[in-house]
Amino acid sequence: MKPEKWASVGEMPPSRRARMTAGAKRVYEKALSLDCDVYHFHDPELLPYGRKLGKLGKTVIFDVHENVAGQIMDKAYIPKALRKLVADAYRRVEDLCLPQLAAVIAATPYIAGLYEGRAGRIRVVRNYPKLDDIIFQQSPFEERGRVACYAGGISDSRGVHAMLRLAEGLDGELRLAGPCDGDALCGALPDNVQYLGMLDRAGVNRLYSEARLGLVLLKPTKNYIDSLPVKMFEYMAAGLPYVASDFPLWKQITESADCGLCVDAANEAATRGAVDRLLGDPAQAQAMGRRGRTAVEREYNWKVQERELLALYESLAV
Repeated sequence: MKPEKWASVGEMPPSRRARMTAGAKRVYEKALSLDCDVYHFHDPELLPYGRKLGKLGKTVIFDVHENVAGQIMDKAYIPKALRKLVADAYRRVEDLCLPQLAAVIAATPYIAGLYEGRAGRIRVVRNYPKLDDIIFQQSPFEERGRVACYAGGISDSRGVHAMLRLAEGLDGELRLAGPCDGDALCGALPDNVQYLGMLDRAGVNRLYSEARLGLVLLKPTKNYIDSLPVKMFEYMAAGLPYVASDFPLWKQITESADCGLCVDAANEAATRGAVDRLLGDPAQAQAMGRRGRTAVEREYNWKVQERELLALYESLAV
């Protein structure tokens, strides 16, 4: 079932509309030409093409990492008055396409519950990091600068404005990396904030090696409250403690491993206090980071979940 070589559809169109139309069609045409045993896709705009493949007798899996309809309700680029209409329309597209798909993979039990009674076969495969992607950074925290970092999508809902407010008056640096959503970083940044742009995996590992903690200050949107943020587990894998939003699931994971601090991200004083605590006590911060790495090695890594995915593939083999 493993392809002999990677197949590419080339550079995708730059605009969101073109990616969802011409880009999605191009992916479908390439997929059809490959004649694979299993088609496994994630992007919601590919749902109609997954349906077409299913109607042709192909085995198709839809891999869902987010509550997409809930995510639509928080999209700033969709006028607020239209968001419910768009979210309802998306659910109707799902309901039309799901009967033709062999299975739905959900990144969390919560997401799996959204498809109960709608999809024929549902499996939970959590999106944990690969341990060989993330280097366990063991250099002494005392030798690192007072640096907090964030690497990931940069947007208001992912907490960029909370992070920028945190930086004001912070005795330390904030380093941000990743794709920036629209004008999320418009205007001059404070002197102690660096935006590093897009980093490759080596660059992300280097960033983690220079920091004393990571940040996961996402807003309490429908899409995030019950999510399992890959970023949090990446920090754990790198041996970094973190300050995260105090969503119940995140708090349970964090406290059970004793590898970070959870706060109300809207409370600037509480957030700054947690960050100051970790920046100011490198020995405690490094001990937390090591406990996080242990938890990832034991449980929160892709190798554990890979078995679930391969078992699903085997069950669908014809």
